[in-house]
Amino acid sequence: MMQLSLGNKVCLTALAIALSTPVLAQTEPQTDPKTSPESAQAPAAPSPGDIIVTAERRAVNVQKVPLSVTVRSGEDLRQQGRNSLAQILENVAGVSGGGSLGTSGGGSDTPETGVSIRGVPSNASAAGSILSAVPTTAVYVDEVYSGVGGGYDIDRVEVLRGPQGTLYGRSATAGVITTHTADPSTEEFSGWGLAEIGNYDLRHLSGAINVPISDTVALRVSGNHFSRDGYDARDGGAFRSTDGRAKLLLKPTDNLSAVLGVAFQDNVTHTGEYSLQVTAPDEFTKVPIDIATGHNRFRQYWANINWELGGISLTYIPAYRTWHQDADILVANGPTVLAQRQYTPKDNFLTQELRIASSDSAKFTWQTGAFYYDNKIESQNSAELQSNGALAYSGLTHKTTRNLGIYAEGTYHLTQTLRFSGGLRYDHTYVRNEQDYTANLNFGAGIPGTPEFSYPEVLVTKSVSGDEATRRFNNITYKARLEYDLNPDSLVYASVASAFLPGDVQVASGADNQPIVLPYKEETLTSYEIGSKNRFFGGVLQVNGALFFYDYGGYQTAVNIGSAFAPSFIQITAPAQMKGGEVEIFVRPGSQDRLGINASYVDARFVNRSEATKAYISQTRIPNIPSTSANAFWEHRFDLASGSTFTLRGEVVYRSSYDLAAISAADKAAGGLDYVKADDQVLGNVNLNWTSADKRFSLSGYVRNVTNSRTASTLSVLSISPSLSITGTRTDPRTYGIVAQAKF
Repeated sequence: MMQLSLGNKVCLTALAIALSTPVLAQTEPQTDPKTSPESAQAPAAPSPGDIIVTAERRAVNVQKVPLSVTVRSGEDLRQQGRNSLAQILENVAGVSGGGSLGTSGGGSDTPETGVSIRGVPSNASAAGSILSAVPTTAVYVDEVYSGVGGGYDIDRVEVLRGPQGTLYGRSATAGVITTHTADPSTEEFSGWGLAEIGNYDLRHLSGAINVPISDTVALRVSGNHFSRDGYDARDGGAFRSTDGRAKLLLKPTDNLSAVLGVAFQDNVTHTGEYSLQVTAPDEFTKVPIDIATGHNRFRQYWANINWELGGISLTYIPAYRTWHQDADILVANGPTVLAQRQYTPKDNFLTQELRIASSDSAKFTWQTGAFYYDNKIESQNSAELQSNGALAYSGLTHKTTRNLGIYAEGTYHLTQTLRFSGGLRYDHTYVRNEQDYTANLNFGAGIPGTPEFSYPEVLVTKSVSGDEATRRFNNITYKARLEYDLNPDSLVYASVASAFLPGDVQVASGADNQPIVLPYKEETLTSYEIGSKNRFFGGVLQVNGALFFYDYGGYQTAVNIGSAFAPSFIQITAPAQMKGGEVEIFVRPGSQDRLGINASYVDARFVNRSEATKAYISQTRIPNIPSTSANAFWEHRFDLASGSTFTLRGEVVYRSSYDLAAISAADKAAGGLDYVKADDQVLGNVNLNWTSADKRFSLSGYVRNVTNSRTASTLSVLSISPSLSITGTRTDPRTYGIVAQAKF
């Protein structure tokens, strides 16, 4: 097969752009994010317009928010065939990764652990654990922490870069992603439906109905069904998801409103059919294996109550979410295959938030509140050799996590153009992780593939309970920010803020397969940022930028210093620093054109490394973080005589090479860096949309990754020397589809 060089890929991508058009990749969505999907229209004014966001828990023009924010509209995402969190975030400056599917696709109760912002990654759990680590990026759906249903009936998605520890707490170390789905409306009966088909047998149906029951009551019901085959293993990588949501609006008085909601999500995952084995740098060979199936499901119930009390507003958001998992997973482990069984009969989340805020018009504006989080999980996890049933490990976990946060934040107008903001938050976190972990001391002994491999089983169990299983953490975070209006269209700001991650305790296999306890300490981060937001020439040109420096007090990870069949984990703590910046440029030269570019750079490095860190993590750069990413787009709308419109879009996305795994100094000396690197990647995306004159019907066609550029996306390094044993996954191939929408 002919291989394309990076230069050829760039040329082919440029040719695709010349024949089509780009995707919006700035803080300017195609549609007004305050407008529901069924009434959205393309803007006609030659100005970026005012985008209202609630990034800091207040409705503010995005150009007046003194922090780095990017917005995506639901209408744009639907037309571009962007359904998953990874696709939504693909062209957002400073963001990498997407929703995690857990161990080899088995599902995750906290998918946001797969997101990194500005080089701040989530900690990885030790192998043998299916418990999610605390994410460094907080994801909210309809103001519910880690909420369900953020992939359909979307109004807008806001991405906040930088720590938001004061308002959002322990999981906002890197930033926050907030998805707002369309709310019920009492104005009119309306709805919309979407049908999408594409390659890899993609089938997607989605829609919503808004029913005004009275002047004070309205109901919105939405649903979503998505399925497709796997990219490298048709059946083994197949995925299916069915979602539904109902939101009831109650507005008994002008100053009191409540939205009551219920949502569900059922997922079916598949693993196996083929294992992708690395045979040379960025080259994979398919090795046939069997297929296994997993099921997981979410249920969520919540409310959002708002009460205006003469100059102050009160908001109360209670939510209850459950997750259930029953999954069989096949994982290639070098020349053998592990059959992993994951069962989570109980995983319940209760969150409650109460906020009180002053009027926006006061000289001193403030908000204060409290947040409570309670998670109880019971899980069973085991892995054995598929060939002969020899046990590798098994674990039984009962874990409770509770967090109480109390915060206050205010902004004082020193002059008409100069403002100071300050915030403070106190968090108390309680973790009790009682575990029974059993390991086979003979696992990996003998000749792989023989009936005697890993036999006779010598089982040793480590139980953790009481004080040994309990951790308590008390943290105070702060924010201080100065902002100044150079003129009505230009803002500059400087801020310092802190954030934290609580610790944990886990049990894994140590030396000679003996179970050991791995305690995780709390982690802290201090951020320094300066930025500016500007509009020129009456809004024709918009330029936003920011520079940042992070001091990260100890990234922690469990490192396997043993072999593939006899893992031996130790705890590594390495202080880190991140520095870099982003720029977003948006131009609207006329009513029918939009163009722009965004770019980001982050230098995320371990600092003050100990000798143990140098031995077991040879790289100074933190793995899984591309240093440079950029996105350029152009869009043109053709107004037809009939009143309908054609819109052409095209986009180029660039991501620099980076390491996908940490490797030891010994493996580095054996040439291991070449095998764990993801190559530079240039992606071209194109889109064509037709919208009827009355805006009721639209038809879109899209091609994502026009040149079919692929590189490694995840790697599991089992060994590099003396024998090469690495498995992994690849980035998405070329995908294309047609999206038909109807509104009424």
